[in-house]
Amino acid sequence: METVVVMVAGLVDHDVAVRVWRDRPGSVLVRHVAAETCVRRWVDGIATDIDLLHGCVSCTVREDLREVLGTFTGHTVVLHLDPLLEPDAVRRKLGIDVECVITVLDAATWLDDALGDASMVSDQRTVAQVVVAQAEAADVLVLKGDADERTLAVLDRLAPGAHRCTPETVVVRKSTRPRLMPLTPECGVSTAVFTADRPFHPARLNDALDSLLDGTVVRSRGRLWVADEPDVALHLESAGCGMHVGEGGPRGGKTTQIVAITLGEPDSITAAFAEALLTDDELSFVDSIRKLAI
Repeated sequence: METVVVMVAGLVDHDVAVRVWRDRPGSVLVRHVAAETCVRRWVDGIATDIDLLHGCVSCTVREDLREVLGTFTGHTVVLHLDPLLEPDAVRRKLGIDVECVITVLDAATWLDDALGDASMVSDQRTVAQVVVAQAEAADVLVLKGDADERTLAVLDRLAPGAHRCTPETVVVRKSTRPRLMPLTPECGVSTAVFTADRPFHPARLNDALDSLLDGTVVRSRGRLWVADEPDVALHLESAGCGMHVGEGGPRGGKTTQIVAITLGEPDSITAAFAEALLTDDELSFVDSIRKLAI
């Protein structure tokens, strides 16, 4: 009999995990809470303090979850994730199948958090990176309070196909609809899509990336081809005013693609990246250098 895992995430106080646990007789409720010198694990209301592994809360929780899930093989385990944790990161690092990811958010403040530049106290991430990652991983979005039309339009694009409900009507439901992002503008929310078949100039690319950090972009992702890294694809990911660019493996094909959910002007984003591409003269020069090297 396989273990069934339900994750409940959210950077907001809630009792949704308890509601799910009570609605599923025989299930086990597991929660980790970070303290100053340890992590306190609660299993069905029984607390155990766990010493920190090399001072890292995330590492401690991850390793403890491996042990807990092994102990409850064949059960339904409701994981009430620490507010700082992102469901996809936990799922990926543990290598587990998850029946459903439920994310709880404060409907009145979530969009401001998702567009902001506030830093997390615990690590180098921003609040935006956490709340956006939690929302886009969701099969079910639980909205505390009333969301305005802009917030709902953003969530339609960030977590397409996710079921939305309130804390009082929460359900455990795996998303079955295709996660297709709407491309038409709605309530001032647009999707900018940029593609190109030539590389970026590295210096101008740095300037273009600023167009994703002006406080109007909720989420962007992309694979970049940069002239001084001809064999490597760079992976771009931003949320609010937080960004990460790193190696994304070998470059396959001569293309760049960037997709951004924005409350600003999508044309200004695509124009900024178009201006960062190599010109015809620069491209000819680069090709000549490569031929000489060969």
